Amino acid sequence: MYQRAILYGKKMLLGATVAAPAATLFMVPGASVAIAGDVEQSHIPHYHWEFEKFNKCYDVAAMRRGYQVYKEVCSSCHSMKYLCYRHLVGLIFTEKQAKREAAQAMIEDGPDDEGEMFLRPGVLTDVVPPPYKNEQAARAANSGAAPPDLSIIVGARRGGPNYLFQLLIGYSDEVPPGVDLSATQYFNPFMDGGAIAMPPPLMDGAVEYPDGTPATVTQMAADITEFLSWAYW
Repeated sequence: MYQRAILYGKKMLLGATVAAPAATLFMVPGASVAIAGDVEQSHIPHYHWEFEKFNKCYDVAAMRRGYQVYKEVCSSCHSMKYLCYRHLVGLIFTEKQAKREAAQAMIEDGPDDEGEMFLRPGVLTDVVPPPYKNEQAARAANSGAAPPDLSIIVGARRGGPNYLFQLLIGYSDEVPPGVDLSATQYFNPFMDGGAIAMPPPLMDGAVEYPDGTPATVTQMAADITEFLSWAYW
């Protein structure tokens, strides 16, 4: 089911529910571009996402699954510093569910009367807590590469949702000549230069969807792309 949303920053006005068939993505073939010597970086295909159309229809079920993928897979490394729990009310969760979700997160607050920081259960106005306290800690935990924040990743990368989706499903064990990988890098033809510090984040069955949707790599990649595209807009 799709729902029309008009966005002003993070303030959302929900319109009528729109009946739509299941989303089908169609690739548009394209050429490749050189990235290192005679090595070619694969052209980023264009997929026909429903949310890119004029009426901005997001697949609500996919967004909910995408949030689950973020929470259970991506959030261990990636922050979403512009996403508050209140933003999830109405599409991802009911208000009661969002409050319960926020309360499960322990938020650092303070200082208290004695000048000490303390942890408290989250509330709707809290930002989803980051996995690391600062960039230095993030780099130290990831072989020197700080995982990017995902709040606006769709708008921060050329190709937007197409790039994100293709990157997630594009890892390859076949490294072409001309691409030099360190011991902590992986080959992905859709990454600029072909080398990426992030290991393949998705594997079949990595999450268990409550709605019974098979959690294949392609399905999870499409769902997290849907969620992050909504989060950006």
